[in-house]
Amino acid sequence: MTQICSHRGGALLWPENSRISFEKTTKLAVEQVEFDVHPSRDGKLVVIHDPTLERTTDGVGPVAAHSWAELRKLILKGSGAQRMPLLDEVMEIFRSTRILLRLEIKAGPNRRPYPGLPAKIIAALKRGRMLDRTTITSFQLPTVLDAVSHGRPKGYVWLVTPDAQTDLGLDNIIATAKRSGVPMLGLRQTMLDASAVAQVRKSGLGVGGWACNDATAIKRMFALGVDVFTTDRPDLAVALRPRKKRVASAGI
Repeated sequence: MTQICSHRGGALLWPENSRISFEKTTKLAVEQVEFDVHPSRDGKLVVIHDPTLERTTDGVGPVAAHSWAELRKLILKGSGAQRMPLLDEVMEIFRSTRILLRLEIKAGPNRRPYPGLPAKIIAALKRGRMLDRTTITSFQLPTVLDAVSHGRPKGYVWLVTPDAQTDLGLDNIIATAKRSGVPMLGLRQTMLDASAVAQVRKSGLGVGGWACNDATAIKRMFALGVDVFTTDRPDLAVALRPRKKRVASAGI
């Protein structure tokens, strides 16, 4: 079954990576919720997408240049005065649900990985007893490998940009993933067709899609039978999920 993942808690429905978006997601018939983690200056694990504050908050500058005491005073735009959550708080929101976590480990403003961040995230998931309910993702393959060297999550995925897929070729992407021991690729939905899905499947890897935010893209993901796709419109994805056909009872 193709799983639906609420991307940033449903970023086209509610303020992304906010408490309200996550609480709303718990009410939807989705299998996963996706969110992003950066560190604060004093080592707190903060759930926010961008490495900088301007787009989604009333703050300015890099997330990692601020202490948690400073970050917690900032307001998420459109949230009704909510602040950005911590990883521990997101775990608690979903603990009593069946929804799995899909955690993207982010890099800093210069796209350089944060030193030690993967290990800190794995340690936090272990403490929160949520490691076995979390899939780790990153666009940076070394970050994924660093994370799983500290503890084995439920799953881990190398997210691949269209430029990387075009420049390297899907064959080379697959070969690199296989050599690295990564079991699944996440490809942008515009780079996925039946041939690409078959190619990844033949290699023994799982395949997921991302940026599936309209009805056409969502229907394609279901038709292609990808393992999972992320969407900013999880409500639409749930509504478009193919229903199982009832088997005739043959008069019984």
